[in-house]
Amino acid sequence: MISKVLLLAMVLARVSSVPQGPSYLPPSGAGRPGGTGHPDEWAGDPVNYEYSYEVQDAAAGLDFGHREMRKDDEAKGSYHVLLPDGRTQIVDYIADAGGYRPMIRYEGTASYPAPAGGGEGYKY
Repeated sequence: MISKVLLLAMVLARVSSVPQGPSYLPPSGAGRPGGTGHPDEWAGDPVNYEYSYEVQDAAAGLDFGHREMRKDDEAKGSYHVLLPDGRTQIVDYIADAGGYRPMIRYEGTASYPAPAGGGEGYKY
């Protein structure tokens, strides 16, 4: 029992002696006179960005992507995905003070594989 207590004391002593890493806080002021760098102080800053990505993998049957541009309080963008039936679904959208407004469209013609065994499928 004494050896367990001694072992625990040694482990605790070792853990408490490990140096702590640096603290990653924003610099005081963070570029604003009298500011602290806290994110709440950024509330009035304009938000402007553009981004996009595309994923295409023919072997896996993947084709999708997204692009968006934002200027202040309005974001415009589009995303697309290749559907299992061979069509591509495209969603163009605007997001602003009026809400999220998508416009959905499809390109291509839906096609379905023949049933296994060469049958004619369901009959009514």
